[in-house]
Amino acid sequence: MGLRSGLCADQSSSSTPISTNHFCMDLTLFRSTVTVIGLYGETIEVPCNNGTAKPDDLIFTKWKYVMDDGTNGDLLVKQAHKEEAQIKAMDGYKDRVSIAANSSLMIQRGSLVDQRTFTCMVVYGSNLDEHPVDVLVHKKPLPPQIKDKAKELENSKLTSLGVCMAADANPAAVIMWFKNGKLLVADGKTIIITPSVKMDPSTGLSTTTSGLQYTAVKSDVGAKFTCTAKHNLETLVSAPETFIIHCEWTTPPPGGL
Repeated sequence: MGLRSGLCADQSSSSTPISTNHFCMDLTLFRSTVTVIGLYGETIEVPCNNGTAKPDDLIFTKWKYVMDDGTNGDLLVKQAHKEEAQIKAMDGYKDRVSIAANSSLMIQRGSLVDQRTFTCMVVYGSNLDEHPVDVLVHKKPLPPQIKDKAKELENSKLTSLGVCMAADANPAAVIMWFKNGKLLVADGKTIIITPSVKMDPSTGLSTTTSGLQYTAVKSDVGAKFTCTAKHNLETLVSAPETFIIHCEWTTPPPGGL
């Protein structure tokens, strides 16, 4: 659904016409909810008008974007009768953008700075259409690892088992703990799970940590503890860890000391 209005060269808000030539252009602004998800470090393809074929009377295509201060900045212009596009960007996009044969914007080395709105402006005949696209950039975390592992767990005593870490993700990963493949659920007494998320200000990527305090029982001897990092791109599982269970005997164990 677009908003269309007439734009004429001899019409102005002032009483003085800006041109003696009468030229009208229909301006259409498409306020869509199109969202593209690109991968961190990869080339992001931003489609123009959802990849719809270019009009036969195409004059030129221009890509622009919303800058950090909220204003629009031009990226490139591709004239229909020319092979090469003219790069307009003067910032970090100067060496990272190009236009594909289907008018898609190609952004090399995608990063979180590319999470913004890009608009494809198509001028054809006496029409001007604008197609905004919101870009999100996702990155799966590094494989989760269990760190700061306890040397042993003490029977019937709440002990810090370890900290699971899933680094450098966007959006942040969600960590869950498992014992022998069964989800561990915090109860605030025998199982305490403490999650935390920190963002690297230089990259914008997030690292999730989850500390597990666990009350072991004798049957936990040989149990395999793992943690998973759940992300919309992939769910990753840590290497399993087993722990020695230390028991305090009030009477001599079977067979004597």
